[in-house]
Amino acid sequence: MTDIASGRLYFDYVDPVSYLLEVELREAENVLRRRVDRVPFELRAPPAPMIDPDAPEWRRRWEAALRIGVARGASPGNRPRLVPWTRKAHELVMFAREHDLGYHAHTLLFERVFERGVDIGRIDILVAMAVELGLDETETKATLDVDRFAPSVAEARQRAMADGVTAPPTLAFGGRILEGFRNTEEIVRFLDSS
Repeated sequence: MTDIASGRLYFDYVDPVSYLLEVELREAENVLRRRVDRVPFELRAPPAPMIDPDAPEWRRRWEAALRIGVARGASPGNRPRLVPWTRKAHELVMFAREHDLGYHAHTLLFERVFERGVDIGRIDILVAMAVELGLDETETKATLDVDRFAPSVAEARQRAMADGVTAPPTLAFGGRILEGFRNTEEIVRFLDSS
């Protein structure tokens, strides 16, 4: 599979629809034999309040993800009692990319959130995941503590919004965008069109 980007996925790690689209996108990448760049798009960026998991809007989003998951044979798991900010998780992936472990960190974060319900807003948990990936514990903690990649995460969201992205998940390719959940076949058609 080539690492040449042929599109971008704007996503957030706590978004159940992003998780389900990620599953479909991996299949589409296997069909097309190329990768799509993953670009962070925080649902709630600090200092805005964290998402209230009992808010009607969030419950509707979760229920929509459950319906999609049942139809596709996947599940986003149980609705979380806490929806943390994800900036530090995105920072961890940017740090991991410097060590050629970005895709592995990305995959691990989604798995931990939706298969185990892990709170990825906690630095100690992110550092433990980094160590599991083979990254140095001290260097990872220092990187996260000093917000080394925080400006990059914020800038990615601002650039996405300037390009017309309003919410995750959104696929972008060739000046076009495709919002919300799409199945593998729809993704392949979108990314394979010229």
